[in-house]
Amino acid sequence: METIDYEKKACVFNIQRYSIHDGPGIRTIIFMKGCPLRCKWCFNPESQSYKPMKDFGTMMSVQDVFDEIKKDQGAYRRSGGGITFSGGEALTHPDFVEEVIKVCRMSGWTTAVETEAYVPEKTIHRLVPQLDYVLLDIKAIPSDLHKEGTGVTNELILQNALIINEIAKNVVVRVPVIPTFNYSEKQINYICRFAKHMNHVETIHLLPYTDFGKSKYKMLDRTYELEGIKPLSADDLLPLRELVEGHGFKCVIGG
Repeated sequence: METIDYEKKACVFNIQRYSIHDGPGIRTIIFMKGCPLRCKWCFNPESQSYKPMKDFGTMMSVQDVFDEIKKDQGAYRRSGGGITFSGGEALTHPDFVEEVIKVCRMSGWTTAVETEAYVPEKTIHRLVPQLDYVLLDIKAIPSDLHKEGTGVTNELILQNALIINEIAKNVVVRVPVIPTFNYSEKQINYICRFAKHMNHVETIHLLPYTDFGKSKYKMLDRTYELEGIKPLSADDLLPLRELVEGHGFKCVIGG
């Protein structure tokens, strides 16, 4: 029987129950605080700092999290759902995430992670094989464009994406589609061509830009850099869905 460190702690800024868009079935999302990227469109800017902030973030133990997520264990079993780690960037908390994965495995719940994979390669090798699903964000292929939009280059991300392709049980590529950044056939073509090298990827999600988090920037006394950019509708992405499907992938708008 696995040994679990129930006292291991990390900063969690939200636990969202009854999600149906972050992996199969009904899921509980554990939002971990802290992210090495600074995406201009981020709708969880309160998640970027690793430190607890007023109203945003609480140090929680593995036991604390288990007490919350087990409330919906019946829904997980009925729907084939489970637990999804998100953020921030959940994989920057490898020790904590690994202990929660153990709890989920012990309980018979599936696990998933939403990640941009900007973490050391050793973290990918350590955690990805233990997860049932990886929802991998690929935001742009040109490194200079990626840095302009997120604050970091993407060489590490693309390197880790190829590793994830080889060792993950299931992987879905997700693309936040952002006007002024990657909302073009050219940029989505680049991503599709890279995804073909990830020969275990069958599905690509296109996530339409939303300014949902804009009000949070004011609360944090920060400037929202995409002020005035109109959110995208599902209909706006229909031509890009056709493009993705033309590359041989199943394409989902949203999700």
